[in-house]
Amino acid sequence: MSTDDLQPVAANDHLVADFQAYSAWRGHLSQSIAQLSRWLNEQDLNDSQTTLRIQGLLDRLKEDKLNIAFVAEFSRGKSELINAIFFAHYGKRILPSSAGRTTMCPTELLFDAGRVPSLQLLPIETRGNNVTTVEYRRYPEEWHSIALDIDDADSMQDAFKEIGRTQRVSVETAKRFGLYDEGDPDQVVALDVHGEVEIPCWRHAMINFPHPLLEQGLVILDTPGLNAIGTEPELTLNLLPNAHAILFILAADTGVTKSDIEVWRNHIVRNQSGKRGRLVVLNKIDGLWDDLRTSAEIDAEIAKQVKTPLNY
Repeated sequence: MSTDDLQPVAANDHLVADFQAYSAWRGHLSQSIAQLSRWLNEQDLNDSQTTLRIQGLLDRLKEDKLNIAFVAEFSRGKSELINAIFFAHYGKRILPSSAGRTTMCPTELLFDAGRVPSLQLLPIETRGNNVTTVEYRRYPEEWHSIALDIDDADSMQDAFKEIGRTQRVSVETAKRFGLYDEGDPDQVVALDVHGEVEIPCWRHAMINFPHPLLEQGLVILDTPGLNAIGTEPELTLNLLPNAHAILFILAADTGVTKSDIEVWRNHIVRNQSGKRGRLVVLNKIDGLWDDLRTSAEIDAEIAKQVKTPLNY
């Protein structure tokens, strides 16, 4: 995906229309349930148990969200895809998107009308406590909050750079946070001359942003790659299994790698029931365009990548 792709996609209009239709259906259903409740009261057919069940249905419809997880190894183009869908109108890459790792912690993109546009960041130090990120949502004082100026693209860019911020800590500290394994040769090599290791500054991020899709109840979960998926138990035990759909992203320039297959087998297929939606996306096909090859050769290369099995 290139900067030319950062334009509002026509399919977005269809998505917005579909979500609006779904929201309208949800609103009509809520009205019908409320009318049923009033009729039961008028006919003296209501009781406390029925009232609780009806209120539960209304609360569930009100809070209903569609959760979609974007899952991939790093540098597969997840952030670029999110930029194209949600931030294209800025004409800039709002979410950090460059070579290498840019998203260092799980990031949720959503809209809550009861809160101002903001970036909420949970410090990595909270991993030292036996408390989940879901529980921490009840304690806003534990989160670092950055207000978003949605009319200023440069200000948004600066704010979102925080998502990729890292720090260097001792091996003991990294172990305490569950972010260092002496048995992993890759992590041992990553030690610097001072015996320190690089870790993310933040454990979880939530972006509250007004976008037509998000306003209709869509929630996007952006995962930062295999290492983070493996070290954050809540991703594998809660967030990914409870997602209504998973968008698994591969890159045409790398094909299906060993780490891609590991993510697919261990964190998507294993943790999701067959009823959940799974969609595999081949990204970065523009990297295959080459003036030295014919269109037929390029199409054949793309077809070859598409047919590569994930062996699940």
